Amino acid sequence: MMRRRWMAMGWLVWGAGLAQAACLNPEVLHVALIPKNAQSVQEQAQAPLLQALRESTGKPVQMLPVASYAAVIESLLAGQAQVAELGPAGYALLAKRSTRFVPFATLSNSHEVGRYHSLLVVRADAGIRDIQGLRGRALALTDPSSTSGAIVPELAVAQLTGYKLGHFFARVVFMGSHDKALAAVREGKAQAAFVASSQLDEADPAWRVLWRSPALVGSPFLLDATLCPALQHAVRQAFLAKQAQLQPWLRIKNYRQVVPVTAQDYAGIQSLLAGAP
Repeated sequence: MMRRRWMAMGWLVWGAGLAQAACLNPEVLHVALIPKNAQSVQEQAQAPLLQALRESTGKPVQMLPVASYAAVIESLLAGQAQVAELGPAGYALLAKRSTRFVPFATLSNSHEVGRYHSLLVVRADAGIRDIQGLRGRALALTDPSSTSGAIVPELAVAQLTGYKLGHFFARVVFMGSHDKALAAVREGKAQAAFVASSQLDEADPAWRVLWRSPALVGSPFLLDATLCPALQHAVRQAFLAKQAQLQPWLRIKNYRQVVPVTAQDYAGIQSLLAGAP
């Protein structure tokens, strides 16, 4: 009986070791973040987060240069990135293609899951008072997979005007990031832009907000669920247990803290996209 018990324990230990060996444990942890700013600004802004990840995981950490939300998705699917940030809609699109990636954190200004809005903005001196004043004008968007900068706007324009976005505006341009979309309006290259509320001070007298969406769940940070359990835990700790160290990063992003999330928090945006034409 004792011999059988020891044999059973041996099989359990061997099985646990095999499972650990089968999990993903990269020598370098690669992070891909949605491009909300110019690349040089993005790299400088993320420095506190990357350092927290290095300390928590004990691994070298590199940020992948990505030019679009789609590039973040493809970097995850190709195994080039193990940790990433996506917009809510970007995560919903990713989840349609793979269930390997799990949301675990988002940014917030309270202890609850963060919320933000899609804003339709124009220059305050443009004399445009409502969305009807934009018919036949040029619109700047951020990225085709951006929740606040493309997907929600497409639904909103159809609801508010009765026209598809491309039929209501004379020209629609994707600028690649929120700050570039705002710059296009500021410089007169477009008359309006849809951007995330976290990227614009609504009290700034230079801008007029024509439309504000219902609250959207904050952009999720994702990790590859095939990472070894200890590494997954270390990644979560870097975001959730190093709040003081991350304050410079959070201030740049206009948030106060990081809060945990699960896939269930994004069920609403998944339903919205499922019902979109």
